[in-house]
Amino acid sequence: MEELYSETYLKAKPSSMRTMARTGLIVLCVLIVYITIFVVQSTPMLFFAVVIDGLIIYFMPSRNIAYEYVFVDGQIDFDIIIAGNKRKTKKRTDLEKIDIIAPEDSPSLKQYQDLPLSDFSSGVKSDRHFIAVSRTDSGNERIKFTPDEKLIEKLKFKGRSKIQC
Repeated sequence: MEELYSETYLKAKPSSMRTMARTGLIVLCVLIVYITIFVVQSTPMLFFAVVIDGLIIYFMPSRNIAYEYVFVDGQIDFDIIIAGNKRKTKKRTDLEKIDIIAPEDSPSLKQYQDLPLSDFSSGVKSDRHFIAVSRTDSGNERIKFTPDEKLIEKLKFKGRSKIQC
């Protein structure tokens, strides 16, 4: 019997919100040091400013984001990998709870366009993105992702009627 396992790893383009947050925090760090040196002109406040800047830099959102989709015998995990070392499962669903999986521009998704969207795609416009419509305890939702051909084949094998290509 064929093993129903697929693992897809892809680097994602940072979202505009993440990029704006990073830029804003960098400007804030520079502004804090500038104000401390040229306006306040206090050595103890400079130490305090450097500590605050260190904390801001430590908690600054990373630009290095990747997603991994793990499909094991009907269950799909959508994991986010931040800076290559922090992994977190953002969403887990079973193929039985999915109504349809189709390319994002498919007409069969038109009736679902008002549902909330979780985006786990690469963010690159030229990539082929898919939308999965999943049933949850709080209602239906859309999940946007960028599967490879192996994952699509495994999904077709397990639930052919749900996959629209």
